[in-house]
Amino acid sequence: MGTFGVIKMISLKNRIYIQNAVIIITLLILLETIFIIFIKTYYVESAKRELSSKLSFSATLYNKYINKESEEEKICYILENESKNQPFYVELLDKNFHLLIDSNGFSNDAPISYEDVVLAAKNKPEIIQRNDYETTLSMSLPLYDTNNEVWAYIRYSTCIDNIEENINYIIKFSILIISMALLASFLFSSLLVKKILVPIEKIILIAKKMATGDFSQRIVIKDKNELGTLGNTLNYMADEITKNEQLKNEFISSISHELRTPLTAIKGWSELIITGELDNTEDAKEGISIIAKETDRLSMLVEDLLDFSKLESRKIKLDLKETCINDLIKDISVFFKTKLEQAHIKLDIALPDEEMFILADSNRLKQIFINLIHNSMKFSNPNTTIRIVAKSENNFVLIYVIDEGIGISKEDLPKVTDKFFKGSLTQAGSGIGLAVCKEIMNLHSGQLVIDSIENIGTKVCLKFKKIS
Repeated sequence: MGTFGVIKMISLKNRIYIQNAVIIITLLILLETIFIIFIKTYYVESAKRELSSKLSFSATLYNKYINKESEEEKICYILENESKNQPFYVELLDKNFHLLIDSNGFSNDAPISYEDVVLAAKNKPEIIQRNDYETTLSMSLPLYDTNNEVWAYIRYSTCIDNIEENINYIIKFSILIISMALLASFLFSSLLVKKILVPIEKIILIAKKMATGDFSQRIVIKDKNELGTLGNTLNYMADEITKNEQLKNEFISSISHELRTPLTAIKGWSELIITGELDNTEDAKEGISIIAKETDRLSMLVEDLLDFSKLESRKIKLDLKETCINDLIKDISVFFKTKLEQAHIKLDIALPDEEMFILADSNRLKQIFINLIHNSMKFSNPNTTIRIVAKSENNFVLIYVIDEGIGISKEDLPKVTDKFFKGSLTQAGSGIGLAVCKEIMNLHSGQLVIDSIENIGTKVCLKFKKIS
């Protein structure tokens, strides 16, 4: 593999890695972010629910069972009861926000304006989260006496830094899991890249050999995917090129023979005439006749080659005009009259009374008919009939050329209009006549259909669009 190919392959490999990495990392970061938000929200909300639930339970309990006791007895009872409530720090403030007692047994005459206490005084209790040197949750509820008047506020608070520690531990663990997943994804990407690039490298290697003209190797990819399809397509291309090369070589061999045979005859008879070795005038006339026939044969062969070359390069331009099929077929019958008589073959023409018109290049159509009738004569025995039948059907004109010749085998029939194809190399011909006819029909937007049975005959149908 050349340097350019290696650079391309590395580029493709890196591109797959980068694309996979970007997608996977983005997805994992997104999932990790969602996970962290969910975990933090879950733990903090759980702590808030527990604080709110226990505070509400305690406030309800004290309002129901100790509201008739003296303030001193209430404070003692609450302090004794709340000392068991380990998760929370408890403070009891009077209605003027002075600290009556806390979990440690301290009191303070200075007013303390906690935000949650102020909200409780407004009958809008709410959990407050503060993030100072530590993260805390706090909430306060009022306590009522027998007259249903507030005599104190009970306040619960708790530090949730330990929750943050747990969350951080979970985050670190999840990052570890994500790292492992990332590593696994890269390993998977490597396997995927290998599975894709190894067949591509094989395809490139064999394709380069094909580019240099070596079609001996084929691509073997068992996977039924796009790469398998690509490999099969290249194999099919190689088969077709090999087949066309073989046909081309056979064509060159055949055309060489086709050119050599008339040239040999022309040269031989010319030399005899020039040297005066012919005994009588009849022999000279026969020689000149053979020279004329072989010249016509060469001329037709050269015309076919020139037309084929023009058709292949798309250089043929049609001179489309309104053409009467009836008149064209009559002209063709006159053209072949002498040749058919010499070959002892009858030409039978069946035309409708109504004249049929198509848009066509009459010279090119004559070329098609000459080629078809010439083929029919070549493959028909004496005392047989060639029929030309024309008819109008719907918006089309159908013309049939039917012979009683040797026919075409089922194996050869689909290939007879392929370029360079010859059903039998023993028969004279270039192998491009029918290919030229087919191309001319295509230029007319028409159809050429051949039907044949071996030893029975051949029927060729020409289909054109009819014009009024």
